[in-house]
Amino acid sequence: MARRIRRRHPIIHRQAAPEPVAKPSDVQVQMIGGWPLQKDCTQFYGNPHAASYEDEHIIGVTCPWRIFYEGRPVHNNTIRIHRLCSASLMRVLNSVWDFLNHDQSAIEALRYHKYSGSFVVRNKRGGSTLSMHAYGCAIDWDDEDNVHHSQRHLFTGNSPLIIEFKKEGWIWGGDWHLSSVDAMHVQAARIY
Repeated sequence: MARRIRRRHPIIHRQAAPEPVAKPSDVQVQMIGGWPLQKDCTQFYGNPHAASYEDEHIIGVTCPWRIFYEGRPVHNNTIRIHRLCSASLMRVLNSVWDFLNHDQSAIEALRYHKYSGSFVVRNKRGGSTLSMHAYGCAIDWDDEDNVHHSQRHLFTGNSPLIIEFKKEGWIWGGDWHLSSVDAMHVQAARIY
């Protein structure tokens, strides 16, 4: 009688998959690059018009360098952002701070200390749909030197701040069509 040889399956060592961005479990949202499409933001982030939205979803992320809004220090040096974007934002800020050797003067030379806002419930400029700022998934930096729709702006695709946001899958308004360029703006929501 022939003896049956039991083959062992080789052990497969798998790299841990990157942790997906958390999303509400009861909502199916088309995810591209880790962030939802703009059209899916209400499903992913929640409804900014809900009375409890800000209390439930918006938190403060402390910036490692000193930031100023309209020339005044930002209260507690925090950026108000949706909780689902907070870990990503913290990685961006810490990476930039490390890259610039924790040097506030280097931050100021690049104008990264000029914070121009994040969470505010409003429509897109000139539009009838919600701005990504309304969801708390968008931030503006140095609006003086990166004027909305201007072809001349300080930030470029090679700016350390922009590089780090793009590594996290954020969309930079400087990459948008010339007629809608917005170099001050980054958002955790895809356009297409």
